[in-house]
Amino acid sequence: MIHDESPQGKILIPVSSFFDRRSLIKALRVLAVLKDATIVVFHIVEVPQMTTPLDPKIWDEEIKKAEAFLDELAIWLEDQGYKVERKVKTARDSAEGIVLEANNGEYSVVLLLKRRMARSWARSLRRSISERVIRDANPPVLTLLAEQELAEKSA
Repeated sequence: MIHDESPQGKILIPVSSFFDRRSLIKALRVLAVLKDATIVVFHIVEVPQMTTPLDPKIWDEEIKKAEAFLDELAIWLEDQGYKVERKVKTARDSAEGIVLEANNGEYSVVLLLKRRMARSWARSLRRSISERVIRDANPPVLTLLAEQELAEKSA
């Protein structure tokens, strides 16, 4: 007897200040093999100074703004028929926070929407967030280049 057991899982979608609905839908179609997957829309409130505490109570206003932004995306995804959770956390930098969540949250995949970076010397001297997440996250990472005009409209 053959069992049709489709894998279930959680999809982590870190969101900065934009999202591209068209690219997101394309990616979710590819990930449709994860039946009944829960999508976790996720945002990091960056607290870069080492002397500043990461305590979420201190960053309540920024966290509420991020939650409101994530609500727009989450509601839209729910309207498309997906199960959605929202998470906002504090971290020293975005890549560190995404990797920590990806490695500790039992995710099947991380879906990163990224903007095209400008070519510059500064870019060549530092690693992008997506490069760091791909290198350090345990789950597979799928990256998509967001369409710039759509990304700017959503920002």
